[in-house]
Formats: sequence, C-alpha cells, structure tokens
Amino acid sequence: MGLALSLFWPRALHLGALLYLAAALADALAKGVFSGPAQPALLLGGFLALRGESFLLRPWMAPLRRYLLLLALLLGLFALKALEHPGEALPLALTLLHGGAFLLAYLALAVGVGAGVMGALQDLRLRRVPEKALQNAPLWSLRRLERGYLRVGYLAATLGLGSGMAWAWGYFGSPLALDPKELSAFLGWLSLTFYFLLEERLRGLSRAGLLLLAYALLLFAFLGAPFLGSRHPSRLPF
Repeated sequence: MGLALSLFWPRALHLGALLYLAAALADALAKGVFSGPAQPALLLGGFLALRGESFLLRPWMAPLRRYLLLLALLLGLFALKALEHPGEALPLALTLLHGGAFLLAYLALAVGVGAGVMGALQDLRLRRVPEKALQNAPLWSLRRLERGYLRVGYLAATLGLGSGMAWAWGYFGSPLALDPKELSAFLGWLSLTFYFLLEERLRGLSRAGLLLLAYALLLFAFLGAPFLGSRHPSRLPF
C-alpha cells in the first residue's frame, strides 16, 4: 500500500521501503539470515524503492523512478509467495476489509474509468476537429474527475488485492494461483498500475483502451470468474 500510494504521493516511497526492510529483518530474526528467497526479495525491493526516492528532485528521472517502483511491487508479491503460510483461518475483520475495499474500488473506478475514457476521446477530438470538441464536456472537468476517482479506486483495489492474497496465503498456502478470479483481479490491478506509470505518455485510444481493459478484467473477476470453478469462496456450485 505504501508503494502504491507513492505513485501519487512520492514521499510514501520512504515508508514503503522501510516496511520492506523491516519485514526482511523480522524474518531474519525469526528464521535466520537468508533462510529463504523472501528475505533477498524484500531487501532488494526496499533498496530499489529507496533508490527511486533519491530521484524525486530530478523530474526528468521520473520514468526510472516508476520503473524501480514497479520492480519493488513485483518483488513484494514474490516475497509473499515465497514465505511459509500459517495454515490457519484469518480474522473476520480481514474478510470484511477485503470485500469493503473491492466494493469501494468498483464504485470509484466506475466513475474514474468513465471520465478517463471520455477525456481521452475528447482529447482526440480536440486534436482532430477542435470545433466539434467544444460542444462536449470540458476536458479539465473530465481530467479532475478521472484523477480523483481513479486514485481512490486504485488504492482501494490495492488494499483489496493485498488482503485477498493474505487470505489465500492463510487458507491455501499460495497468495496467487492459476485461478480465473485471482488472475483477472491481479491483471486488472497490474493494468491500472501500468496506466499510472505511463500516464503522461498515453493519448487517445491507447489511454482509453488501457483503462477499459483494466476495468473489464476487474469486472470479470466479480461477475464472470465465479462461474468458472474458482477456488474463491464466491464460486458458484453449478
């Protein structure tokens, strides 16, 4: 969550990095130094995030900072996969947090994706036929809606995905599997991550397409995957 928040508030990189390093230290104290692959992954992710933080005062290095951030996020997922699972049920509060986070994410993304797609198409019209584009909603108004709602939706989806992985880790021993619900939710979140990483470079149809792909994957996780025999408790018996 700290690293995801740093996409919009770069100072959160420091918090995310310290949490990674603290997790590596706690694992080392409990099991021994470099007792498994999770510790090196957390150490590397933490140091990459700290290195990315050093680029904050150099705006021209923003693409490299975001690249290091994405690597740190992926290393955190790998570390969760590599850790031993407790093999016991997690508290009800985590289940409520998971469901509530995704509910908020779907609500916020419905508005944010809609405004983002409209804004991308409006930007395309402004470039091609400016006189027709002036009849539609102002671009600045759409961008304001897009940024606010997409950020809330992305952070809520990150919280929902993280809590869901912790849930799966405790119940099944694996935070992510070749499961239609889990894969579609993860790919939807990853698509949104790429959207924020490449936000300044995306224009027109590519911008609208990536937003629609991300939301479609998340909607499939909610509406379609339960019909496909998912291991998730929301699966349908028929």
